[in-house]
Amino acid sequence: MTNLFKMSLFMPPISPIKDQATGKTVKNATLTPLRTVTLAEVYKIITSNERLAALTLEVRNAAQQGDENACRLLKQQKLPYVTPCGIFTRRRSDCLQESSGLVVVDIDHLESTEEAERLRQKLFDDPYLHPALVFISPTGQGVKAFVPCANSQNSAEGIRWAMNYVHCMYDTDHQQPGKGVDTSGKDPVRACFLCHDPKALINYEV
Repeated sequence: MTNLFKMSLFMPPISPIKDQATGKTVKNATLTPLRTVTLAEVYKIITSNERLAALTLEVRNAAQQGDENACRLLKQQKLPYVTPCGIFTRRRSDCLQESSGLVVVDIDHLESTEEAERLRQKLFDDPYLHPALVFISPTGQGVKAFVPCANSQNSAEGIRWAMNYVHCMYDTDHQQPGKGVDTSGKDPVRACFLCHDPKALINYEV
């Protein structure tokens, strides 16, 4: 891999954990990174970390039961996450220390894990997108792609480009609200949850 694509790794929770009875915060959100990781290290975590495999199973069981609230809370409270756009000293947009040269594209709420697996391969094989890493999302019904962006100093612009491209090429069948490319976050500090995917695809040639 010619570019190490460094980013920040954060431990959960991504948002404050509150006591359901009192509403008081019992655990603050993690705002400072644990450490800096390379894309190859992220790939290793995704494909071989046993603890992450167990956490991913919890999330997918909740998703299969249709419990969206439990699924969301499990992700927020238990899953580690990275900032694919670069290294941050703190999880704030004005705390970018070094751009990675990557942007992230999320495709959510697909019909099945099988559809997500097919799309994982399609995105990885796309000669124009040329992603560095593609893996199945925590719910099992989405795909995350880390895409190299030539204009790494303007990650927001790169995110918009990647989102628009994936939407035009792969998202035309998803007309229902909530399905398809997640356009909710274009800020370079946008976080990406990590989850277990033993068949994640990494491109060592970018």
